[in-house]
Amino acid sequence: MAALLLGAVVLAVYWPGLHGGFFFDDGPSILKAEGVRLDTLSIASVQQAWTSGGAGPSGRPVAQLSFALNHYLAGGFDPFAFKATNLAIHFACGVLVFCLALRLLASARPATEPRHRQVAAAAVAALWLLHPIQLLPVLHVVQRMTSLSALFLLAALLLHLRGREQGGRSGIAMLALAWIVFWPLSFLSKEAGALFPLFALAWELTVRRSARGSLDRFARTFATVAALALLGTVAYAISPRAQWLWSGYDFRPFTLVQRLFTEARVLWFYLGLIIAPRLEALGLYHDDIAISTSAVAPWSTLPSLLGLVVLAGLVWCLRRRAPLVAFGTAWFLIGHALESTVLPLELAHEHRNYLPIFGVLIVAGWALTFALEGKGERKTIGVALVGTALAYFPFVTGLRAHQFGEDVRRTQIESQQHRKSARAQHEAAVVLSTLPESTAASSPTYSFARSHYELAGELDPDFKWGLLGLIDLNCNAKIPVAEAEVRELGRRLQQTHFAPGDRSVLYAVKDMEIAGGLCLDRPQVDGLFASALANPGVSPGVRSMLYSWHADYLWLHERDLRAARHRPPAIAGVEPLQSQQSAQMGAAGAAIRGASTGVDFAVRTSK
Repeated sequence: MAALLLGAVVLAVYWPGLHGGFFFDDGPSILKAEGVRLDTLSIASVQQAWTSGGAGPSGRPVAQLSFALNHYLAGGFDPFAFKATNLAIHFACGVLVFCLALRLLASARPATEPRHRQVAAAAVAALWLLHPIQLLPVLHVVQRMTSLSALFLLAALLLHLRGREQGGRSGIAMLALAWIVFWPLSFLSKEAGALFPLFALAWELTVRRSARGSLDRFARTFATVAALALLGTVAYAISPRAQWLWSGYDFRPFTLVQRLFTEARVLWFYLGLIIAPRLEALGLYHDDIAISTSAVAPWSTLPSLLGLVVLAGLVWCLRRRAPLVAFGTAWFLIGHALESTVLPLELAHEHRNYLPIFGVLIVAGWALTFALEGKGERKTIGVALVGTALAYFPFVTGLRAHQFGEDVRRTQIESQQHRKSARAQHEAAVVLSTLPESTAASSPTYSFARSHYELAGELDPDFKWGLLGLIDLNCNAKIPVAEAEVRELGRRLQQTHFAPGDRSVLYAVKDMEIAGGLCLDRPQVDGLFASALANPGVSPGVRSMLYSWHADYLWLHERDLRAARHRPPAIAGVEPLQSQQSAQMGAAGAAIRGASTGVDFAVRTSK
């Protein structure tokens, strides 16, 4: 009965958000992945769905297959069906969280009354299901990769715990099921599943060791193998063969050291959102977080680094006195070991807390058992804190779900709450520019869209999409394209970091020109391609794509087959577009500002 009631609350909280659309990177992994368009069930079509992914080293085939089955059962790309499936997976994860919390509390607090442990485990599961930071793996469809990986990892860990505690043939069978079936399924949903052995090892070294009084042969062997595997991983990571792993930093505006410094602050930012979530701080985009350029810039970097050292020290100091606290702290740190350390990923995303948050909540559940067994003020304060969280968390989650239920509402709120996020401003402009009224230059919709595009370009001097969006917006509104905007786009393509997504800018230029939606002339298009090809950061593979796309434009739009077929390995006779110097720069900036709609900004023409 309690599970049904909790399920009803979860459904009611998330219901408004289920009616929202696809967004952000739902496109590459779902909408544009041919294998996901599963119309018939056959071995060939299932194989195509299995290999349709491009994310991560594995392509995340289990998640891709689930998207394809969604498409097949829903008869198309119905976002409601996809998000409802995500919600079902989220609730299934919540059930496993309850089972895991109950087992951990029973091991760490065996003297506690069973009903108190059940109440604490139920509180942990409810808070996990209803926490605002958990919203994106439900309503951002592609983040099913995160929740599905978590589902299989939690199942594997529960089987590992039961197998170790039960022993015998049935215990061995459970261990085999955990390690041979569910762990690979977790990894093939998302690479975060690779952390399962570390979670299991943390349990062996803290909770199980405390319950038994010592490490048994299995645990000692496990720890030795894990240490050797870790040493092997480090040795490979610093070897020349791992160059592919670090090449991503060539496209990032930060170095490895800067990322490590910044992530220290990001982890404390995450902890703040977990303990006291604020609606205005939550969001899809967090590119407004400043990069730590040193241990003291910004000043909060050094305290954040020292704080993480203290957390790691707590794991060691509390491993015997309070093993579940040590385990919960270790769980949070392990949960961020892959995505929040050395890999050249984006700096911050809320969905990365989907599993790590359990570490914080299990510590809260452990504390709640003491409160429930106590009397007077301790019990009152403990119950009041949990009750407040159970009321506040779903309230904030419900507000976020309502925000995500409609694209204009979602993007406008996001752009207001994250005024310094170039991505948030850009997406707000994109959504507005799809509305019919944006084609009228005198309409408020056009003005707001233009303001968002301009602000996106001003916030991030490397950002190219805002300028392309501005050009496209003006073309649709029958406004002549400002040469200053085209030249600034060319300068950014040539002189700034050429990120993996930047090649799509040229693909979009080609596609929109062929479709007749962009009003650039041939010299301008040629100049943009020449600018990108002049960027020293463009790899040979991307360079070949750019030549191919430019040839598509020459043939399909200009009908110049000769130029398309016989172009030499450079765009002959075309100079890259570059921003003009000194007074010309100022004139260009003034021209753009004069055409703006009231947002005060300056066009940045240097890196």
